[in-house]
Amino acid sequence: MPKHLRSTAAGLTLCALLAAPAYAQAVHPEHGEHHDEEATMNTVVVTTTRSGRVAQDQSTRIETINLEEIEEKAIMRPGNIATLVNETGGIRVQVTSPALGAANVRVQGLYGRYTQLLADGLPLYGGQASSLGLLQIPPTDLRRVDVIKGAASSLYGGSALGGVINLLSRLPGDAPEGEVLLNATSRSGQDLTGYFATPVTDELGTSLTLGLHRQDKVDFDDDGWIDMPGYERVTARPRLFWENGEGTNIYATLGLMAEDRDGGTLDGRVAPDGQSFIQSQETTRIDGGLIANTELTDTVSAHLRTSAMVQNHEHQFGDATDEDRHESYLLEASLSGDLNRLDWVLGIAYQSDRFQSDTYPAFDYTYDVPGIFGEVDYDLNTDLTLSLSGRLDDHSTYGTQFSPRLSVLYRPGNWTFRGSVAEGYFAPTPFVEEIEAAGLSRLSPLSGLREETAQTAAFDVGYRSRAL
Repeated sequence: MPKHLRSTAAGLTLCALLAAPAYAQAVHPEHGEHHDEEATMNTVVVTTTRSGRVAQDQSTRIETINLEEIEEKAIMRPGNIATLVNETGGIRVQVTSPALGAANVRVQGLYGRYTQLLADGLPLYGGQASSLGLLQIPPTDLRRVDVIKGAASSLYGGSALGGVINLLSRLPGDAPEGEVLLNATSRSGQDLTGYFATPVTDELGTSLTLGLHRQDKVDFDDDGWIDMPGYERVTARPRLFWENGEGTNIYATLGLMAEDRDGGTLDGRVAPDGQSFIQSQETTRIDGGLIANTELTDTVSAHLRTSAMVQNHEHQFGDATDEDRHESYLLEASLSGDLNRLDWVLGIAYQSDRFQSDTYPAFDYTYDVPGIFGEVDYDLNTDLTLSLSGRLDDHSTYGTQFSPRLSVLYRPGNWTFRGSVAEGYFAPTPFVEEIEAAGLSRLSPLSGLREETAQTAAFDVGYRSRAL
């Protein structure tokens, strides 16, 4: 049993590998593409754009964080994915509530609420992930992260105005495998995570991810104010992968998370400035998702995606308390196919996001959004590819919304040129970054709001020597 011991400024990490990974044919849960993980290390099949093309053949620029980087960051920070995404160009993790340590991810400078966070293509963390969302997702079971920068509403609706971060899970191999990681910091923080996967039959595989995380409250300068918030968190996520070998596969997952986080003044004491302010948040979340794919003919496949998420909060902001509930639902069906040099996707979707506050019902909302979407990728020749995608949503509050995107890929010789223009929209909610620190009690009633819209453009140039 190989072991790795690493000392860092944060503390001491012990990682024990219970069985070496044994990947053979890997099936991506979104569209069921097969590829040999070991024989095609430099070939990445991307389904975040729905077309399922190899990364270098994508007209839309996709940045990927590979398994090697994920494993490195998991050892450094096994409790959350903030460090993992923060080192990607154009992405910055911003603290939104110092008292609770809440942080959100900004893509190309846009506020975090405009970025859609997905797990295997499903919005398991809600249509608008909270600022604590990044801090509640361990990277233990990830094999890759895909990032789309810029408006992606044509693919994922109004929650993806600023971009998409898609977390792709590890896949069971031909033999049982497991990994346990224990991390202890010099500031009384501990993380214990485990990942276990095994084939059940030739067609069925399962995996389980578990996590226990805690941190003591720390006042570095003894001024009565907590500089490092304390928390206790438990997470669990079982997954099931089934494939019959004839073009049909099913992926299912269930997620459970509970956290108690405290900040503000230490143990309710009055700070030297005469203030006393306790801030805390208790969170429970349960989510589930299902993806099914089947080949109807040699050139046409059918896909079904569905998910549900329910998250309950109990907030305390000084003397103000609030209990609220967030719900998010998705049901989507689509067809995809290829005709010589043309790949296409056409589908219908229904998304619902709901919020209910026991203390401040004036901010309650229900957004029901049926829509249709499509994507076409056409190879004009071996060097030039065009991609056109669009989505038409019928928002229950903000009416009809159309989101187009056009991308071009041109590869003459060793050069690569990518360009894209896109439009998108965002349905406003009360949860701007300031609310994470102040709470809804400080917010005036909302009225006269309109949907937010954006137009984005991107142009990328790359060169690769044949010697590489």
